[in-house]
Amino acid sequence: MTHADFRVELPGGGHALFTGRADGNLSSVAGERSEDAGEARERLRTHIGVEKLAPAYQVHGAVVARLEGPPDPGSERRHADGQATALSGIGAMVLTADCLPVALGSASAVAMLHAGWRGLAAGVLESGVAAMRELGGEDEIVAVVGPGAGVCCYEVGPEIHAIFGEAHREGARIDLRAIARERLLAAGVAEVRDVRACTICDERFFSHRGEGARAGRQAGVAWRS
Repeated sequence: MTHADFRVELPGGGHALFTGRADGNLSSVAGERSEDAGEARERLRTHIGVEKLAPAYQVHGAVVARLEGPPDPGSERRHADGQATALSGIGAMVLTADCLPVALGSASAVAMLHAGWRGLAAGVLESGVAAMRELGGEDEIVAVVGPGAGVCCYEVGPEIHAIFGEAHREGARIDLRAIARERLLAAGVAEVRDVRACTICDERFFSHRGEGARAGRQAGVAWRS
């Protein structure tokens, strides 16, 4: 597997990685070849060198789980749209196919968040920052926004524009990245980096908007060495 373009370093010996189509469908329940998700996850785990990957069942909400020990076999059934940990060797993982995967890192902890428009509206980014503060106190936090639906392609209806206002609207399109950046900075994040890849028009990624039910899921994972 080649992840060189989508791996970033975080403070305090932390790391984040965003997979793509070439790394396989990481979802065991959605998209084509979901039956191969276990093998794809094991390849990912081995590649990044963690003891465990920690998934969860995502519901487009604002719950961010605190990982205080190795994930148990039932962790994937836990409803959470983010994972945060101060432990080493655990990969906090979310799955996306147009929603934004957002990594957080500080000297003491890491988190990975699943932020589509519903999650942004619900406050998942703010919940993620709160989890980082709980685990790492006032350590400076850096955020990295991974591949997701870009303003170049992501058209939404007037009811969604009404939630976020006009500041990040371009015709029928909405800029989720700009919304995420604004909210992260308002929550106290010191720096926001951006991979700037659109999953809808970049064929290196799965896209629910582009492929419908056939779309697999790529992963965003954050971990501490």
